Amino acid sequence: MENQEKNKLKEWLDKIQQDSWQLELVVTAFSIFLVLGALDALDGMDANMRLLNEGMGDLGKLVSVSFGILHVALLFILINLVLHVVLRGLWISAIGLRSVSGDIDFDKLGFSPRFDQFLRRKTGSFDDYIERLENLCSIVFAFTFLIVFVIVSAAIWSFLAALFSDAGRSALTGAGAFGEVVVAILELVFALASFIYMLDFVTLGWVKKWRWFSKGYYPIYRFFGFITLAALYRPMYYNLIDNKLGRRAALLMIPYIYSVIWLASMNVDAHVWFAVEKNNHEIVKSCYDDLRAADKLISAASIPSKFVGNGYLELFVRYLPYQDDSSLKKKCPDVSPPTNPGISSGFHIDLTGEEEEEQVDFPKLSLDCLASLYELSINDSLYQQPGYRFFRHPNNDERGLLTLLDVAYLPRGEHEIILRKLGRDTTEGSEALIMKDFVRFPFWKE
Repeated sequence: MENQEKNKLKEWLDKIQQDSWQLELVVTAFSIFLVLGALDALDGMDANMRLLNEGMGDLGKLVSVSFGILHVALLFILINLVLHVVLRGLWISAIGLRSVSGDIDFDKLGFSPRFDQFLRRKTGSFDDYIERLENLCSIVFAFTFLIVFVIVSAAIWSFLAALFSDAGRSALTGAGAFGEVVVAILELVFALASFIYMLDFVTLGWVKKWRWFSKGYYPIYRFFGFITLAALYRPMYYNLIDNKLGRRAALLMIPYIYSVIWLASMNVDAHVWFAVEKNNHEIVKSCYDDLRAADKLISAASIPSKFVGNGYLELFVRYLPYQDDSSLKKKCPDVSPPTNPGISSGFHIDLTGEEEEEQVDFPKLSLDCLASLYELSINDSLYQQPGYRFFRHPNNDERGLLTLLDVAYLPRGEHEIILRKLGRDTTEGSEALIMKDFVRFPFWKE
C-alpha cells in the first residue's frame, strides 16, 4: 500500500514536472509585478525608515538594516526573474524553430572538416540544446529564491551576532579586564565557528566530507542551521548541488551576489574638479525648504529659502537622538524623560499598583536643555537668546527646534548662519562636552 502511494506521488510529480514551465512563467510574471510594487512602496517608506534609524539608536539601526536587506532581496528577485523570462523566451523560440526546421543538418551546411568536427562536438543536436535551456531555466528559477533565503539567513546571523556580543558585554560590565577577555574569547569562538559553517556552505559541503572532523563540526552545523532557518532552503540547496549544472550555479552564488550589489552601487563621475565633500563653498539643498527634494530629510538645520524678504528669518534645527541624547544626559543629568527609546505598547499590566511619577514641567526642562546645546551666530556676531520652540517640520515630520530670528538690522546682501553644538570630546578617554561646528550656510537679505 505504501509503495502504491509513493508511485502515485511520483507519477503526479513527474506529470507536474513536464508542465512546470507554464507554472514558472505564471509565477514569474506575477512575482515581477509584485516586486515592482514592493520596491515602489519601500522607496516611499525610505524617509520614515531613516527617521526611525536616527531616533531609536541601535534598535533603529537594526530596523534600518533589515529594511536595506529586504530591498536587496527584492532587487535580486527582480533581476533573476527577468533573466528567467528571457531564458524561457529563448527556450520557447527554440521549440518553435524545431517545429519548422527540425534538427541541425550539418551535412547541408558544408563546413570544412575542422569547423564541422568542432560544431558537431560543441553544439550537438538541437534537442540537446533545448534540453540544456530547459534545465538552465529551472535552475535559475529555483536559484532566485535560494539566493533570497541565503540573504535572509545572513541577516539573521548578523543580528544574532550583534545581540550575543551586546548581551555578553552587558552581562560582564562590572567584571573589568577579565570580562573584556571573556567577551573577546566568546566572540572569537563564534566568529571561527561561523567561518567554518560559511566555508562548508560556499564549498558545497566540503567540510562535511572530513570524517575526522565530522563529530566536532556536527553540533556547529546543527546550531547555525537552526538559528539561520536553513531548514527552509536546505533540501533545495542539496538538490541543486547534486548535479553538474547545479554545482556550477551554486559555486557562482556568492560572486554573483557581490557582483549585483557592486553594479547596483556603481556610479560614474566625470566632474573631477567638483568638490565631493561638503564644504563652506557650496549651497547645500537640504538647508533650504524650497530647494530640498520632497523625499529628503533635513540633515542639520533649515530655513524656508536662501532669500529673506522681510525682517524675520525662520530657522529650524533638527534634533538628532543618536548624536544628542548622550550629550543631553551629561548636560542635564537631573532631567528624566518619561519614556525610553525603543518599541512600546499601549497595553500595560501593572501588578504593583504603583505609578511612575513624571517629572514636573518636563517639556520646559527638556526645551531648555536642548536649546543649551546650541550656539547661534550670524556672520561673526553671537545671537543672544534665540527663543526656541519644539516643532515638527512639515517636510518629513522631522522633530527639532524652531526659532524666528530678527534680521531687520542686517544690510542687503549675503550673510551666513553659523551653528555650533555641544558634543563629546574626541580626545581619548575624555568625557567632557565641547562646542563643535555643527552647520553653516548662507542666506541673502533682499
